[in-house]
Amino acid sequence: MNRVSGFSLIEVLITFVVISVGLLGYAALQMGALNSSIDSFSRSQATLLLENVATRVSGNKAYLQKDIALLDTPNIYIGNNTSGQYLQWCDNSSGNVPEAACSGGNSCILANRAKQDIHEVCTTLMETRLPEATLGVACYDRDNSDADNCSYGSRMSLYMAWKGKERKDVSGKSSYVQNTRCQTEVGLSSDYACVQMELVP
Repeated sequence: MNRVSGFSLIEVLITFVVISVGLLGYAALQMGALNSSIDSFSRSQATLLLENVATRVSGNKAYLQKDIALLDTPNIYIGNNTSGQYLQWCDNSSGNVPEAACSGGNSCILANRAKQDIHEVCTTLMETRLPEATLGVACYDRDNSDADNCSYGSRMSLYMAWKGKERKDVSGKSSYVQNTRCQTEVGLSSDYACVQMELVP
């Protein structure tokens, strides 16, 4: 009797199904990795921007060392806000950037240097193109007995936030939901992702 070697049609179909399932699983993993990489990239952008803010604020230490009560204006960085209350510097959905206060760092008076810092970081925020990104700061005043609402040596809390995205086809979730300090302290809605950074200039 002659034996016929080779694959039958049913074997070929089973092989095709197994390979197809494997490829679909691989595609789902790739989509999940893409979703994670987008979030990681957004957080990296936010971290770099906040490091820039921290460097600028710390670099204007002479301004922060002055008694703000003696100046004609409240602390530029936090405005008239009380301790722990966040001031939004800018958001890219409105497109409003605070005006520049000086053209050269060496010729700026200290208060104008603070305004220039805010102008420059807000200009950078607009370039990130993160959805509805916002940037701001609060000061936790270490000395409530003086008129300065951000006495030198107080803790400053910086934040950058943006509307988060959730891929329903990857995670099965229909909306992006967070419950972090940005929701409880800054007062952002639950669909915002954020990065916070604290410093004592």
